Amino acid sequence: MSPNRPAPARPIVHFISAGRSPRDDIVPDLLAFLDQPVDAREIGALDDLTEAEIAAMAPAAGEQVIHTRLGPGRWIVVSKARLTRRMQDLVSALPVEGRPLVVILSTGLLGDFPTPFPTVNAQRALETAIRSLIAEGERLGIILPLERQARADMLPELRRFDTLSAAVETGDRIGMMEALARLSPCDIVVLNSVSYTEADARLIRQVSGKRVILARRIIGSAINLLLSTRDFTPRDVPEAVVEPPADLPLSLDALTPRERQVLPLVAEGLSSKEIARQLGISPKTVEIHRTNIIRKLDVKSSRELIYQFVSRGWH
Repeated sequence: MSPNRPAPARPIVHFISAGRSPRDDIVPDLLAFLDQPVDAREIGALDDLTEAEIAAMAPAAGEQVIHTRLGPGRWIVVSKARLTRRMQDLVSALPVEGRPLVVILSTGLLGDFPTPFPTVNAQRALETAIRSLIAEGERLGIILPLERQARADMLPELRRFDTLSAAVETGDRIGMMEALARLSPCDIVVLNSVSYTEADARLIRQVSGKRVILARRIIGSAINLLLSTRDFTPRDVPEAVVEPPADLPLSLDALTPRERQVLPLVAEGLSSKEIARQLGISPKTVEIHRTNIIRKLDVKSSRELIYQFVSRGWH
C-alpha cells in the first residue's frame, strides 16, 4: 500500500447486548472468530439506566424473563417484554452513517428488531439452526441459565419438537454435568445463551458425544458471512443505507434429513472435514450434500446460501 494512501476503513459492527457494556465475556471471543478486523462498538440496553430504573425492569409475576449481566460477577433477571422494547429503541436510534452491521447479542428476545441495516439476530439465527439441524424423530435438549427459563417455552419454533430442558448457570461445570444426565435421551443439545462458551460446548461433546448448537458460533458465522457478502465500506453520503434484499423463495422441504443436518454445520463455519467428523461421514459425501443443497435451494454459492440462512430466515 502506498504510504500516502490511507488504510481502508474497517466495517462498523454495533454489538447490542441485553445488559451493560462492555461484554468482555463475549465480544472478544466473537472478534477473534471473525475473518477480518472490524470497528466494534458496544451498546448495552441497561447502560444509561440508574439503579432504580434497572430495578424497574424486574419481571412481574408470570412474565417471561431474561438473564443478563451488569458487570463481572453481577447478573440480574429482567422482564423480557420491557427489555425487548428497550433494545428496539436502541436499534432505532443508531446512526445510518458508515453502513453498519447490527448484532442483537441476546437470545430469547421477542421481536424481529426491524432496521435499515443488515442485522444478525441471535434468536432468529438460533431458531433457524435448530429447525435445520433436527431430523424427524430426534429429541432436542435445551440448556438455559435459569430454572424459570427452562420451565418456559423459550423458543416458539420448538413447540413442534420433542424437547427436554435444564438450567445451568454460566461457568457451572458441575451443573453442566448434571444437566447432561437429565438430557441423556436427547440427540442434540442447544446452549441457548450467548454467555455459554466454546469450552462448554466442548465439554458436552467430550462427555456425551452429542451434537451441540452453540449460540456464539451461530452468531460469529452470521457476522462473517454478512461481512463477506456485503459492501460495508463507509461512504460520505447518506444514501449509503443498506436496504435488505428481497426474500428468496427458500424452503427446507426439498432437503433430505442428512442435508438438513449438513446445512447448519456449514452455517457454523465448519469445514467439510469437521462436518464429516461430527456426522460420521466422509468429507467427499459432505461436499456432495453441499452441492445438492445449493442446487435444491436455487442459490449461487455456499456463501449466498448461508447469508440467506443466517440473515433472513427460511420460509
